[in-house]
Amino acid sequence: MPLDRALLSATLCLLSTPLAAEAGETQISVDVAAVSALHDRGEQVTREALQFGAGVQVEVQDASVYGAVYRLLPVGSQQEAFDDEAGFTLGTAWNTETYSADISANFLTFPGEEAESTVELAGAVSIHTVFTPVLIGFYDADFEDWGLELTGGPEWEAGEWTIYALGRAGFVQPGDDSAHRSYAGVEWGAVRPVSDSVEFSLFARSDIADEESFIQRMQGGEITSMRNSGVAAGINLSISR
Repeated sequence: MPLDRALLSATLCLLSTPLAAEAGETQISVDVAAVSALHDRGEQVTREALQFGAGVQVEVQDASVYGAVYRLLPVGSQQEAFDDEAGFTLGTAWNTETYSADISANFLTFPGEEAESTVELAGAVSIHTVFTPVLIGFYDADFEDWGLELTGGPEWEAGEWTIYALGRAGFVQPGDDSAHRSYAGVEWGAVRPVSDSVEFSLFARSDIADEESFIQRMQGGEITSMRNSGVAAGINLSISR
């Protein structure tokens, strides 16, 4: 799966290796990605950007305890219009034959920027059935924003590639009583193993919201107009051991 801010949410372990290892076993993963734009919960966070993530996952009896760090670096001619981000997450996940569940605490900071840091609590449940639906919820402990997102879709094998399609829909309720945002989107992608521990993936996605939360035009390092839909694409290299 492509790297995005979900690395800081409850989807981290739901999208990783099932919890089938023995207690005490440790897995380490590193991701590097380049994206044309970063979409998150019905809004565009940045235009061109590089993303880096690293995590460690330890099996403890019937659960998996994990921690991760995340870094977002806007690039390109308009990068000064967007914030650098650094995040840290701690969480626990469980896996059964019928479902997976996950809870996490995520600390998001903005190095060198004026934006305030925030702590977010997240949870997710994935049902092991057709299209693998995942329900994700979050609550921002500082700004009191909260929301829900439902994702799911098929995947199939094509030679050495795994092709997938995802649909997503959700809403965000801001804590300042401003108008809530509803959104939906589709994503297509492909994943290919390079070796036993290295995986390459690419994706393209399209999103729409009931608010003008996607960038339409920029000039002189400033956003001059917005719209209610946007597209993004990217590539990702993932290493796990």
